[in-house]
Amino acid sequence: MGVLQALQRTPGALKRAPGLLVPQLIVFVLLLPQLLLQSAAPLLSSLVSLGVSGIFLVVTPFIQGGMFGMADEALRGRSSLSRFFADGKSNYVQLLIAYVLLLVVNGVLGVVAVFAGVGALLGHGTTGLVLLAVVAVVGLLYLLVTFFVQFYGQAIVVDGESAIAAFARSYRVVRANLLGTIGYLAIAVLVGGVAGGLYGGLSVLAMPDAAAYGLPALSTPLLVVVGLLAAVVGSLVSAFSLTFSVAVYDEFTA
Repeated sequence: MGVLQALQRTPGALKRAPGLLVPQLIVFVLLLPQLLLQSAAPLLSSLVSLGVSGIFLVVTPFIQGGMFGMADEALRGRSSLSRFFADGKSNYVQLLIAYVLLLVVNGVLGVVAVFAGVGALLGHGTTGLVLLAVVAVVGLLYLLVTFFVQFYGQAIVVDGESAIAAFARSYRVVRANLLGTIGYLAIAVLVGGVAGGLYGGLSVLAMPDAAAYGLPALSTPLLVVVGLLAAVVGSLVSAFSLTFSVAVYDEFTA
């Protein structure tokens, strides 16, 4: 019930705080050069992608903090970009710590899974089966970690928790609302899947080998239009998904 109420509250929050679209739109516009360079200069596109990834590593916690703060305020009334900058700044350090910790944990799990997977392919008999079981266990651990700590950002911004305490807070919230969290994820995956399909379809139009898919080659002006359309779609869905997550957290912790 709480998830459905959160879903009903989300459009109204976005309407009261249209500024929620701005940060995400800027993010997707920053990705536009990479999209356009796919056809003109694939190697340069890869280099730009690496540079943008490095920038995102630094600015993502700020964007998260600002948008979580705006969304939380918009669920109760009007909000503006001033709240975005204030919450982005005040929560940056704790969000960065949490973000890096998750990257490290996921990185370690990923390395273990890769080595175990290679060993399973090369191994024989019992050894191969054991390593394959290790891959399965690591994959399950990754899913469990992601599932139980998914609300750490909301806990930091909305409840003022520290990075470590936010993980514990998220775990308690999810554990107390297991069915609701599963329902929330089902809706989030559905929305993300539809949006991903649209975004992916638009991205295919800008690919160097678009003709292989029976698509026409686009001129540079049309590529810009397609890129901007993809940015708008991405920003709308991202803002909706993030606001929805805050609304769900608010319902779960009310």
